[in-house]
Amino acid sequence: MTNEPIAEENRVRLATPQSAPAPFAAALLGDGLFARRLSNTIVDAMGRFAAWPLMVALRRTLLLSLPLVLVGAFAHFVNALVSFPFVGAFPAEAVEALRALCATLVGGTFGLVALVVVAGFSHSLATLTGARADRYPVSPASASVVVLSCFFIVVAPETMEGWKAALSSSRGLPSALVVAISASYLFLFLARRPWFRLRLQGFGADPLVGDLFSVLPAGMVTLIVFATVRQIQVSLGGPDLATTLSAAISAPFAGAEPSAPLAAAYVLVRQLVWFLGGHGSNMLAPVMEQMMASVDETTVTGAASVISWSFFPIYSAYGGSGSTLCLIIALLYADKEPAIRRLAWLSLLSALVNVNEPLLFGLPLILNPIYAIPFILIPVVQSLIAYAATAAGFVPVATEAVSWTMPAPLSGYLATGSSAGAFLQVLTVAVGAGLYLPFVRIARRLRMIANAKAMQTLVTASESDEVVHGHRLIDLQGTAGDLANVLARDIADALGETDQLFLQYQPQVCVEECRVFGVEALLRWDHEVYGRIPPSVTVALAEDMRIIDRLGEHVLRLACRQRVAWGTSVPDDLIVSVNVSPLQLRDADFDLRVLRVLAEEKLDPHLVELEITESTSLAPAVQSIGALLRLRNAGVRIALDDFGMGHTSLHYLRELPLDTLKIDRSLTFTSQGDLNEHVIRSIVALSRTLGLRAVVEGIEQPDQLPRFIDLGCARFQGYLFSRPLESGPCLDYIRANTGIAA
Repeated sequence: MTNEPIAEENRVRLATPQSAPAPFAAALLGDGLFARRLSNTIVDAMGRFAAWPLMVALRRTLLLSLPLVLVGAFAHFVNALVSFPFVGAFPAEAVEALRALCATLVGGTFGLVALVVVAGFSHSLATLTGARADRYPVSPASASVVVLSCFFIVVAPETMEGWKAALSSSRGLPSALVVAISASYLFLFLARRPWFRLRLQGFGADPLVGDLFSVLPAGMVTLIVFATVRQIQVSLGGPDLATTLSAAISAPFAGAEPSAPLAAAYVLVRQLVWFLGGHGSNMLAPVMEQMMASVDETTVTGAASVISWSFFPIYSAYGGSGSTLCLIIALLYADKEPAIRRLAWLSLLSALVNVNEPLLFGLPLILNPIYAIPFILIPVVQSLIAYAATAAGFVPVATEAVSWTMPAPLSGYLATGSSAGAFLQVLTVAVGAGLYLPFVRIARRLRMIANAKAMQTLVTASESDEVVHGHRLIDLQGTAGDLANVLARDIADALGETDQLFLQYQPQVCVEECRVFGVEALLRWDHEVYGRIPPSVTVALAEDMRIIDRLGEHVLRLACRQRVAWGTSVPDDLIVSVNVSPLQLRDADFDLRVLRVLAEEKLDPHLVELEITESTSLAPAVQSIGALLRLRNAGVRIALDDFGMGHTSLHYLRELPLDTLKIDRSLTFTSQGDLNEHVIRSIVALSRTLGLRAVVEGIEQPDQLPRFIDLGCARFQGYLFSRPLESGPCLDYIRANTGIAA
C-alpha cells in the first residue's frame, strides 16, 4: 500500500505538464518563449495586484455583503412577481402582507450595503496589514468603530430620505468606499505610530479595553480631520459628498448623446469596475442617471432613443455583471469537472435573479486573467447587438420598467411588450455562451496543468521523510497544499465508496517452481475529479488525517475478501500480501484488528502476508514487535519490504518475526561484478541462513532475469512478468501461468 512505484502511465501523465506552456497568454498564443514570458508577466502582475491588501479588503467586503444582496434580490424579485395579473386570484390582504415583507427585506438588505462596506473594509484592512509581531497592534474592531464614525460625519444628511440614499447600495456606495479607504488608511497609519498612542499595559480586565484606549489619540485625530473636511464643505456651500462623487463619476460622459458608442463605453467601464472588485452598476449609477436625463430630453424634442432604463439590465447583465449566465451555460457544456459543475448549478439559482456573487468569488472571476477578456467584452458585444437590433426596428424599444431581478427571456418580453425582445435575449445569451466557451476550455487546461504539477509535488513529499507540523502533505504551501487539503477532505468519504478505493494485484512468481506463488494487493484511488491518485499520496493523506488505521483495515478486508472469492480457482497456498503503514503498527490493538478481519472474512491466516517497510524496523517499539509476534504465531506471514536500502541491521532482523525479505528495486540495476551484485548475493545467502524467502522487486527488463537467477534468486515481482491487474485479469494470469520457464 505504501511502497509501490508510480506506474509508467502516471509518470508520463505527471511529467508532461512540466513542458507545458505557462498559463494565460501561452494558452492563447502557443508554446513559444515569447508566449511563456508574456504569460508569466501577466499572471505575476495580476497576482501581485490581487494580493495588494487594498484589493483583498475590497473582495472580502463584497463577499460580506453577499447574504444581504442575495436576500434583497430574491425579495425584489418576489415583489416584482406580485404585480403580475395572476396574483389577483389570491386574497388582497395576503398580497399586501407579502409586499410589505418584501419591502422590509429590500430596505433592510440593500439599504445597509454602504454600512457593510465601511465596517467590512476597515476591519479587513486592519487584519490584513497587521501582524502578530507588531509593536503597535491595532484591533480591527477599533478600526471599524472609527471609520464608521468618519462615514457618518462626512455624509450626515439632514433628512430621513437623505439617510436612506446615503446608506443604499446605489447612491451611497461610492461615498462609502471613498470614506472607508481614506479613513482606514489614515487611522491605521496614525495608530501604528508611537506619537499617536497611549502606553497602557495591562489596562482593564478585558484586553479590548486597553486596545481601544491606546489608539484613542489616533482615533481622535482621524475624526477631527474628517469633521474638518465636512465643515469646510458646508462653509463653502458645496454639495454633499455623494453629490460631488456622482458629478465626478458622470463627468466623462457629460454632454454625450445617447448612441451605440455611449452604450458600449458605459458597459465597458462598468465591467472594468466589476473586474477590479468594485460594484460596477452602483458605482456608475450617476452615469446611468445622466444618460436617462439625456434620453428624456431627446424624447421631449421628438427624437426616439434606443437606450432606456431597462435596456442595460435586460440586454447586458444576464445572470449579473459579466453576463455570467452565459458563463454558467458554457461551464455546464464544456467543463466536466464535478466541483466546477456543482458551482455552476449553485450559481444558476442566484443567476436567475441576476445575482452573480457566488461565481465572482467561487470561480473566481474578479482579477482572474483567464476570464478578463470575456468578462469585460461580452456584455459590450451583447449591448451593441441589442442596440443594432432595436435601432433597425427588429425589436421594439424597451420602454416598460422591469425589475432588474427579472430573468431572461421573461424580462425581454415584459420590457418590449413583444416576443421579439425575448428572442433577442435568447440570441445574445447564445452568443455570450459561445464566446465564453474557448476561455472555459483554456481554464480547464490550465487547471489540469496546475493540478498535475501540484500532484507531482505531493508525490515527492509523500515519498520523503520530511514532516511539517506533524504532517507530510496538508501543511504544504501553494497549490500543492490546497490540493492536499481538498483530497484530505475527500479521502474519508472515499473510504465508504468501494468504486473509488479499490485494489489491483501484482503477481509474484517463482521460476524454480514455475508458478505464481502470491500476489501483492495494491491500493488504488480513482478520484472523481483528479483521476488516479498515486498510492503514496493516498497513504500520506490518510496518515495526516489520522485515518490510516481505517484505510489499512479497509485494504486488508478487500484483499481477504478477494482471496476468499478466488477460492479453489487458484493454488491452495497462494498468498495475498498487504502493505502496512508504520503508523498502523503504533496501534496497541493492531494484531486484534487484523485477526478480527481474517475471522470476519473467513480467510486462513496462513494465506495472508503483511509487508512492513525497512524504515519501520529502524527503531521497533516493544508493542509493535509484540503485535507482529502474536500475528505470526496465529499463522500470518510477515515480510520486510524495501530490504537493502541501508537502514536495517542484523539486530533488527533477529528481533523481528520475519518470513520474507523483499529486495529493494534500487538494487536491481546491476552490472557484472558491481557492488549491487555483491549485496544481492549476500542478501540471498543471509535469507537462506535465516530461513527466509527472498523476493526481488522491480524486475522490468528481460536481461535482468538471467543475472538474478545466476545470483541465486528464484522469486520475482515486476513488470517483466505482469503489471498490477484487476481481480479478473489477475485470476486469468494465475491460471495461464501454471508453468513459468526461466
